[in-house]
Amino acid sequence: MLTNEEKVNHLFEAGRRLFNSGEYFDAHEEWEEMWSEFNLPDRLFVQGLIQVTVSLYHLLTGNLKGSRNLMGRAIDKLTRRGPNGGRWNPSQRGINSTTFIEEIERCAKEINRIDNPADFNWNLVPRLQSAEKNREEEQL
Repeated sequence: MLTNEEKVNHLFEAGRRLFNSGEYFDAHEEWEEMWSEFNLPDRLFVQGLIQVTVSLYHLLTGNLKGSRNLMGRAIDKLTRRGPNGGRWNPSQRGINSTTFIEEIERCAKEINRIDNPADFNWNLVPRLQSAEKNREEEQL
C-alpha cells in the first residue's frame, strides 16, 4: 500500500512524463487528481501547472481565447504566489522550476502575440526537467 506522499509523487511524475511528451490533457488529469485529493503545501504551484497544461491543450484544439485566459492565470500562480516573495523554490517538486517558469512566460508572450493558434511555435514549450539532472550537468 502506497503512502499519501508516494501517491502524490507518483501522480506528479506521471503528469511530468505526459507533459514532456505533449499529452497535455492527460498530464492535467494526473495533476488534478493530485491537487484535488491531497492537502498539498504547494497547491497553488500545482494549480499553476494544471492551468499551463489546459492552456496548451486549448491551443492545440484552436481555442486561443481560452488558452490566453488560462495561461494568464497560470503565470500569476507561478510568478506571484510562491513563498519567496511570490517565487517558488528553484527546485519545487524536484524540477528546475525557475527555468520552467521563465520559459512558460515566453510561451505566454507568444500566445498573446499570435492571432491564430496554428501560428504558435511549439518549440517554445519547455520540458519539465529534473532539478537533480540540471545539477549533475552543471558539475560536468
